[in-house]
Amino acid sequence: MKKILLFALAIGFVGVGLAQVSQYKPKAWYKDVKLVDNKAKIAEQVFTYSNEISPNTPVSRAQDVVVGETWYDLQSNSSVPRHIYAFEDGTIGTVWTRGMNPTAYADRGTGYNYFDGSSWGAYPTERIEEVRTGWPSYAPYGINGEIVCTHSGGAAGLIFSWRENKGEGEWSYFSLVGPAGFEDILWPRMVTSGENHEIIHVIAAIADVANGGGIYQGLDGALLYSRSTDGGLTWDPENVVLDGISSDYTNGWSADDYAWAEPVGNTIAFFTFGGIKDGIVMKSIDNGDNWERIVAFASFDPFFVNGDLIPAFGGGDGFNACAIDDEGLVHVAFGRQIHSDDDGGGPYYYPYTDGLVYWNETMPALDSAMIQADIIPDNWTTMNLYQNGNLAAYTLEHGSDTLVGIAPYYTSLTGMPQIVITRDDFGTKIVQIFYSAVSVGFDNSEYNFRHIWGSFTEGDGKFSAFTDYTSDVFHIFSECSYPSASPTVTNNKFHIIYQSDNMPGNSNQPDPPTHDPVLNNMVYLAVSPLPVDVTESSEQSIEISQNYPNPFNGKTYVNITINKASNVNLEVYTLTGQKVVVNEFGFKTAGSHNISIDASNLASGIYFYTVTAGESKVTRKMVVE
Repeated sequence: MKKILLFALAIGFVGVGLAQVSQYKPKAWYKDVKLVDNKAKIAEQVFTYSNEISPNTPVSRAQDVVVGETWYDLQSNSSVPRHIYAFEDGTIGTVWTRGMNPTAYADRGTGYNYFDGSSWGAYPTERIEEVRTGWPSYAPYGINGEIVCTHSGGAAGLIFSWRENKGEGEWSYFSLVGPAGFEDILWPRMVTSGENHEIIHVIAAIADVANGGGIYQGLDGALLYSRSTDGGLTWDPENVVLDGISSDYTNGWSADDYAWAEPVGNTIAFFTFGGIKDGIVMKSIDNGDNWERIVAFASFDPFFVNGDLIPAFGGGDGFNACAIDDEGLVHVAFGRQIHSDDDGGGPYYYPYTDGLVYWNETMPALDSAMIQADIIPDNWTTMNLYQNGNLAAYTLEHGSDTLVGIAPYYTSLTGMPQIVITRDDFGTKIVQIFYSAVSVGFDNSEYNFRHIWGSFTEGDGKFSAFTDYTSDVFHIFSECSYPSASPTVTNNKFHIIYQSDNMPGNSNQPDPPTHDPVLNNMVYLAVSPLPVDVTESSEQSIEISQNYPNPFNGKTYVNITINKASNVNLEVYTLTGQKVVVNEFGFKTAGSHNISIDASNLASGIYFYTVTAGESKVTRKMVVE
């Protein structure tokens, strides 16, 4: 097949176009490939340049920074934990599951690094815990502290490592064990809330029977909630099955199929969805005293068990993300996945399933009819998800390249989402989604590589074009997976940590694994939000109005005010920085003027327009219908 190497293009301004419905033509055989959906819950298992420009290459990303290494390369069975947090003072803490001694990984534990505002620390040489652990979640704790929650995979239950001042000092520890007979609770997720992040909230699982656990309160795989307000001295509640995810509603939950949202005030929430049974948001507006059950995905078989005969249907892949906006609304994302069990030997999933699904609680519940059973649709515009504003991303075409093969992560072609919600300079709510996607045109002749991508919506059901943040020359043979994003936007940047090596897939799954162990980098990536409403020169004053009408077709108008006579021009840019409109208005006197933008030849979508007066520039967004 043709291999096209992509190179990053440096552009002064970035525009955002409405995502184009453009994708490789599905091959018939993709629809026949299915695998048994039996991903192992790997808690304690031991295993003896061309210059062609990509239309998706961003200019808003910083240089990758490697902050650590690991040979152990399974960061999650499903939803990716919170591995990074950017603090308001400009510092950043990040964690990951680290193991440097294949294949038993007796040294496995939490790798940690810290950015002090000017530089990252040296790669860690040992775990932060005193015992073997895995699956860390990271959060701020106290006025200036930090805390990590992991599982021990044994009678010690969950291990908490914390210190009063982030980035320095010795770690202190406490633990939380599960209910009697089920002490070894696993796969935790943790957040902190309260004025000083002093309240600890944890969800963790009891393994199901097939993975060495047992039936607890009628659930084959129970999900437990615990809360502490005194640093783990006491827990209230402790290891409770919340009403709403109890045996009244389902028969069990699976490892890692759940994700916390970052708390907003007293509002906390998490989303749990294995992909076949109900997908549920559990939400509390009083810091966990009372909970509301919100159905995000309504299953036709919420008590599904292996052996139930089901035709191919649309569901999720277990890789979930959850966020709360500043109005208290919950947003979720998950990879779209087609499942079936037509012979009683499954359930099966289709590894070539494409699509990243978005939902918020102002929308009706999704179901299999909404998601549909097309593995790779011929035309996304005909899909219910697209038409109803629930389609956040899908795999893009690249010339005549096609899919070579898919290394199993049990996720969608566009999966592993992370959600960060912020507001732009106009106060518009921006829901930014980062994800890991199979990237057409990048492969090792056996499998396609995954890259880190992003898209966003302003809440109107329209998503931006999809941006590949790792399509440059430095990532020609890079597998970029398990992204985790800080819920905070600091220094005008999104902050992401992801895992990268030169082999698609990982060395811990499936059985046998995709490849032998190789050394992985843990990579920090900063991405700048779109630059809008920014005056770039202080020597001259320029003020511009939002274009009106907006959205529009044909012509729109902008009022500008300048403090001294200047040459005035206007330029409109697309996502790749392509200049699609140039208007030169000539010499204008000081004062107010009305200028126009003719977009009659532009496709529908979101663009940036930049007004220049002398040495000053201001950039804003507009929408062409």
